[in-house]
Amino acid sequence: MSSAAQRVLITGSNRGIGRETARVFAESGAIVAINGRDTDRLEAVRAEFADEGFTVFPVAGDIADPDQVPRIVEQAVAALGGLDVLINNAALAMRGPFVDLSPGVVNRIVSTNISGTVNLTVQALPHLTETRGSVVIISSLAGLWGFPLISIYAASKMALTAIAQSMRAELAADGVHVGIVHVGLTQHDSDKAIIAADGSRYDLAARPRADTQIHVARVIHRLVQRRRARATLTIAGHVLELFSRFFPRLLGVLIRKASARVRRIAR
Repeated sequence: MSSAAQRVLITGSNRGIGRETARVFAESGAIVAINGRDTDRLEAVRAEFADEGFTVFPVAGDIADPDQVPRIVEQAVAALGGLDVLINNAALAMRGPFVDLSPGVVNRIVSTNISGTVNLTVQALPHLTETRGSVVIISSLAGLWGFPLISIYAASKMALTAIAQSMRAELAADGVHVGIVHVGLTQHDSDKAIIAADGSRYDLAARPRADTQIHVARVIHRLVQRRRARATLTIAGHVLELFSRFFPRLLGVLIRKASARVRRIAR
């Protein structure tokens, strides 16, 4: 990667972890394109960053729509003058029993979390190959183990783990770095809502003791700079990773016996 300012596209960066990751990269001197579906929120983030002395380039678009994906990448590359880093942060989450899952919710989760990430990355790869850049996928602890009440969300995050592993093997010869970040329980914006299993709105409770968005953003930035393959956040995440590797049967028993606690640490 060139020693010049990094050119970074971050999906789902009009709120939450994506917004704070954009801030950390901008503070480091990178040139950043922010993305989201809500043009008003994108403009608000752009204005907020401008007040802080940082210039970011809004690129509106829905990665779940394959017809919009080429335009998102083209506009980002045109605004940035190339592309060194793609951070796949945009995702949809859900809560609810497996038995209540509606086909519409399944399709929405898969089209955003899996298809959107894959399609955007494929579109961006020629630019990243040219710069020997980085592709990063923002996953969660659900990418390590399937928790109750988030079945299709966990499935999508596990799929991204496999995709990252495959890309890493395929792109190594081209010098493209592939990283994945398993995010633990993290504070969220006060107005954040996700999807219930039946497709209705599910409002998230506050998480005052959870990891901060800015800490997660700094971990993401560090992973890119050091070109690391993976990062797992929070103490709970490291324990989960250890048990899933070496004590999977015990982990399964513990999760079944502590499902109420698991609901709070599932993402």
